[in-house]
Amino acid sequence: MKKTGMILASVMLAGSVLSGCASSGKTTEPAASGKEASAINLKYWVPFSGGDGDFMKAMVDKFNQSQKEIKVEILNVKNEEYYTKLRTALVAKQGPDVSVAHVSKLPELVSTNALESLDDVAKEAGVDWSSFTPNILNSTIYNSKHIAIPLDTHAEIMFYNKKILGDAGLLDANGKPKIAQGADGFMAFLKEIKAKVPADVMPLATTSNGNQPYWIWWTLYSQMGGKMLSDDGKKATINNEKSVKALQLMANMVKEGYWPKNIKNGGEIFTTGKAAISLNGVWFTGAAEQAKGLEFGAIPVPQLYEKKAVWGDSHTLVVPMQAKKDQAKFVAAVKFANWLADNGVMWSKAGHVPSKPAIIGSQEFKSQPYRSDYVEIANYVSYTPNHDKVPAISDILRANFDLLMNGQATAEDVLKKAEKEANDLLAK
Repeated sequence: MKKTGMILASVMLAGSVLSGCASSGKTTEPAASGKEASAINLKYWVPFSGGDGDFMKAMVDKFNQSQKEIKVEILNVKNEEYYTKLRTALVAKQGPDVSVAHVSKLPELVSTNALESLDDVAKEAGVDWSSFTPNILNSTIYNSKHIAIPLDTHAEIMFYNKKILGDAGLLDANGKPKIAQGADGFMAFLKEIKAKVPADVMPLATTSNGNQPYWIWWTLYSQMGGKMLSDDGKKATINNEKSVKALQLMANMVKEGYWPKNIKNGGEIFTTGKAAISLNGVWFTGAAEQAKGLEFGAIPVPQLYEKKAVWGDSHTLVVPMQAKKDQAKFVAAVKFANWLADNGVMWSKAGHVPSKPAIIGSQEFKSQPYRSDYVEIANYVSYTPNHDKVPAISDILRANFDLLMNGQATAEDVLKKAEKEANDLLAK
């Protein structure tokens, strides 16, 4: 009875979500007159705000104007509500015709068994899987099936203030930071910044709680070949020498005063010219560009350990299963998703790295400042494992890493506690 009640509740909630689509003021309505009356109409859900939302709306408008066969109606759902609504709609088989999904959220969505495999219609829809960057594409493959079309990758990169580092003599002849190899070299670089810049300038301004410490730990841990889970996915493997080493480096940055505690918004500090460097996502590029008088550069996070690797995620396009399958809509949805990837240069204006090398190699992409300086990350972004409990494990890690960043626990204690909590979760 309890399970039946839950299913009924899910159906009712999904119905209310779809009703919201019809009344929302945040949609781009398809035309329904003349020759366009016979067009295939698609509902498209996205979780974007700010610049991302504006860029995606412009892409949908351009798609609608470019042809008469398909018309797309976009609904922008609040990010904090998005995945709850999407999962509910998937379970009820009343989802949109196509929707955005982060790679990091795919495990949870795939576990509903309500996402279409795209392989059967890929050829008809004009999809060439070989046209995508392999590292990005591989993150969307489950059980040898293509579950999503990747639009981009968005990863952690390093922003630096050219004037501050230049005045400190810490830029090379090409205007790039002079950083010696390895973790010791990076710490020496931060030490030199602290010694040479004004007292009111932070060596490293990066938000000190929540996502950023987790992303930086995953970057460093991945550079050492670290894994989050055992090969069978049944045990967490985060409490080990490599993981401690990564987290201790972060703790040392705080201890030495290079990365101050209690930074609420590292990006904001950087754009006001009060930080030498800032680790942030590629999406911050647009905000930095709009900061008046800011002379900055953007490069990949330096390789401090054995191999190049960096935390990253991707926006992808998935096709939810419907209670009554419409093959023409299915093909149209995949055509639209592939068109977005083919026109990724528009999306790159938000700072994201397109999923297709042909876009990266285009003159239109290369003419945009900064992007080409960090575009190599597409080849070595380190995605978290394809496991439906990884998002919850990520929450455990964020909460525990906050203890470290606030000086309330050691790296060893934090990882011991986090691994136990993760294993308790995996055992359920």
